[in-house]
Amino acid sequence: MCVRLGVVLAVGLIGAGAARASESRPPPKKVQEQGRFLLKLHVPSQAGIYFSAWGDGDAVTDHDGSDGKRVTYRRRLVWTDGCTWEASEELTPVAADKYTYRYREAPLSCPPGATADVGATTPRDGEVTVHPIPDQRPLTPLVAWAKGWENRK
Repeated sequence: MCVRLGVVLAVGLIGAGAARASESRPPPKKVQEQGRFLLKLHVPSQAGIYFSAWGDGDAVTDHDGSDGKRVTYRRRLVWTDGCTWEASEELTPVAADKYTYRYREAPLSCPPGATADVGATTPRDGEVTVHPIPDQRPLTPLVAWAKGWENRK
Protein backbone atom coordinates (compact mmCIF):
# COMPACT_ATOMS: atom_id res chain seq x y z
CA MET A 1 0.00 0.00 0.00
CA CYS A 2 2.77 2.38 0.90
CA VAL A 3 4.58 1.69 -2.38
CA ARG A 4 1.40 2.34 -4.40
CA LEU A 5 0.79 5.60 -2.57
CA GLY A 6 4.37 6.68 -3.35
CA VAL A 7 3.91 5.85 -7.03
CA VAL A 8 0.62 7.78 -7.16
CA LEU A 9 2.24 10.78 -5.46
CA ALA A 10 5.26 10.65 -7.80
CA VAL A 11 3.06 10.46 -10.88
CA GLY A 12 1.00 13.39 -9.57
CA LEU A 13 4.12 15.50 -8.98
CA ILE A 14 5.48 14.70 -12.44
CA GLY A 15 2.14 15.67 -14.01
CA ALA A 16 2.02 18.94 -12.06
CA GLY A 17 5.59 19.78 -13.12
CA ALA A 18 4.76 19.10 -16.77
CA ALA A 19 1.68 21.32 -16.53
CA ARG A 20 3.75 24.18 -15.07
CA ALA A 21 6.43 23.74 -17.76
CA SER A 22 3.83 23.90 -20.53
CA GLU A 23 2.35 27.07 -19.00
CA SER A 24 5.73 28.82 -19.15
CA ARG A 25 6.43 27.65 -22.70
CA PRO A 26 4.97 29.81 -25.51
CA PRO A 27 2.37 28.12 -27.71
CA PRO A 28 3.73 26.66 -30.95
CA LYS A 29 3.86 29.19 -33.78
CA LYS A 30 1.30 28.78 -36.51
CA VAL A 31 2.67 28.41 -39.99
CA GLN A 32 1.73 31.65 -41.69
CA GLU A 33 0.17 31.42 -45.10
CA GLN A 34 2.32 33.06 -47.70
CA GLY A 35 0.83 36.27 -49.07
CA ARG A 36 -0.23 36.67 -52.67
CA PHE A 37 0.18 39.61 -55.01
CA LEU A 38 -1.57 40.39 -58.27
CA LEU A 39 0.76 41.66 -60.98
CA LYS A 40 -0.97 44.02 -63.42
CA LEU A 41 0.74 44.54 -66.77
CA HIS A 42 0.75 48.03 -68.32
CA VAL A 43 2.11 48.08 -71.90
CA PRO A 44 1.34 50.19 -74.95
CA SER A 45 -1.19 48.75 -77.36
CA GLN A 46 0.68 47.40 -80.38
CA ALA A 47 0.26 44.73 -83.02
CA GLY A 48 1.81 41.33 -82.44
CA ILE A 49 1.35 37.93 -80.86
CA TYR A 50 2.61 37.68 -77.29
CA PHE A 51 3.28 34.49 -75.39
CA SER A 52 2.88 35.91 -71.94
CA ALA A 53 2.44 34.94 -68.31
CA TRP A 54 -0.45 37.43 -68.55
CA GLY A 55 -2.12 35.40 -71.34
CA ASP A 56 -5.01 34.37 -69.07
CA GLY A 57 -5.32 37.61 -67.09
CA ASP A 58 -3.17 39.09 -64.34
CA ALA A 59 -0.21 37.10 -63.02
CA VAL A 60 -0.09 36.01 -59.36
CA THR A 61 3.09 35.81 -57.27
CA ASP A 62 4.06 35.29 -53.62
CA HIS A 63 6.27 38.38 -53.23
CA ASP A 64 6.43 42.02 -54.17
CA GLY A 65 9.40 44.06 -55.43
CA SER A 66 10.69 44.91 -51.95
CA ASP A 67 13.24 42.08 -52.08
CA GLY A 68 15.02 43.81 -54.99
CA LYS A 69 15.15 40.60 -57.04
CA ARG A 70 14.57 40.47 -60.77
CA VAL A 71 11.83 38.05 -61.88
CA THR A 72 11.68 36.36 -65.28
CA TYR A 73 8.66 34.57 -66.69
CA ARG A 74 9.40 32.25 -69.64
CA ARG A 75 6.98 30.76 -72.14
CA ARG A 76 8.11 28.19 -74.68
CA LEU A 77 6.35 27.73 -77.99
CA VAL A 78 6.71 26.14 -81.42
CA TRP A 79 6.30 28.96 -83.93
CA THR A 80 4.99 28.63 -87.48
CA ASP A 81 8.60 28.34 -88.74
CA GLY A 82 8.75 24.95 -86.94
CA CYS A 83 11.34 26.21 -84.46
CA THR A 84 11.04 26.14 -80.69
CA TRP A 85 11.13 29.67 -79.27
CA GLU A 86 11.18 31.18 -75.82
CA ALA A 87 9.40 34.37 -74.86
CA SER A 88 10.86 35.99 -71.76
CA GLU A 89 9.29 38.65 -69.60
CA GLU A 90 11.78 40.29 -67.30
CA LEU A 91 10.55 42.27 -64.30
CA THR A 92 13.04 44.58 -62.61
CA PRO A 93 11.88 46.09 -59.30
CA VAL A 94 11.89 49.88 -58.97
CA ALA A 95 9.76 49.92 -55.79
CA ALA A 96 7.88 47.40 -53.63
CA ASP A 97 4.77 48.01 -55.76
CA LYS A 98 6.29 48.46 -59.23
CA TYR A 99 8.54 46.69 -61.77
CA THR A 100 9.81 47.72 -65.18
CA TYR A 101 8.75 45.18 -67.82
CA ARG A 102 10.69 43.88 -70.83
CA TYR A 103 9.32 41.25 -73.28
CA ARG A 104 11.62 39.54 -75.80
CA GLU A 105 11.49 36.40 -77.97
CA ALA A 106 14.36 34.25 -79.17
CA PRO A 107 14.67 30.90 -80.98
CA LEU A 108 15.96 27.99 -78.90
CA SER A 109 16.19 25.31 -81.60
CA CYS A 110 15.03 24.41 -85.09
CA PRO A 111 14.49 21.04 -86.75
CA PRO A 112 16.90 20.07 -89.54
CA GLY A 113 16.35 22.26 -92.60
CA ALA A 114 14.30 24.91 -90.75
CA THR A 115 15.41 28.49 -90.13
CA ALA A 116 14.07 30.67 -87.33
CA ASP A 117 12.01 33.61 -88.56
CA VAL A 118 13.77 36.25 -86.43
CA GLY A 119 11.99 39.02 -88.37
CA ALA A 120 8.72 38.02 -86.69
CA THR A 121 9.72 39.03 -83.15
CA THR A 122 7.49 41.45 -81.27
CA PRO A 123 9.43 43.14 -78.44
CA ARG A 124 7.61 45.42 -76.00
CA ASP A 125 8.34 47.31 -72.80
CA GLY A 126 6.20 48.73 -70.03
CA GLU A 127 5.62 48.38 -66.32
CA VAL A 128 3.97 46.03 -63.86
CA THR A 129 2.19 47.19 -60.73
CA VAL A 130 1.91 45.01 -57.60
CA HIS A 131 -1.33 44.67 -55.64
CA PRO A 132 -1.75 42.56 -52.46
CA ILE A 133 -4.69 40.14 -52.62
CA PRO A 134 -6.40 38.45 -49.67
CA ASP A 135 -6.86 34.98 -51.18
CA GLN A 136 -4.56 32.06 -52.01
CA ARG A 137 -4.92 31.92 -55.81
CA PRO A 138 -2.50 29.59 -57.59
CA LEU A 139 0.84 31.13 -58.47
CA THR A 140 1.59 31.88 -62.12
CA PRO A 141 4.40 29.50 -63.13
CA LEU A 142 7.73 31.09 -64.00
CA VAL A 143 8.33 28.60 -66.84
CA ALA A 144 5.60 26.97 -68.96
CA TRP A 145 4.61 26.10 -72.50
CA ALA A 146 2.36 28.65 -74.16
CA LYS A 147 -1.09 27.04 -74.27
CA GLY A 148 -1.78 25.44 -77.64
CA TRP A 149 1.75 26.13 -78.94
CA GLU A 150 3.61 23.09 -77.59
CA ASN A 151 3.62 21.04 -80.82
CA ARG A 152 4.84 21.53 -84.37
CA LYS A 153 2.08 22.70 -86.69
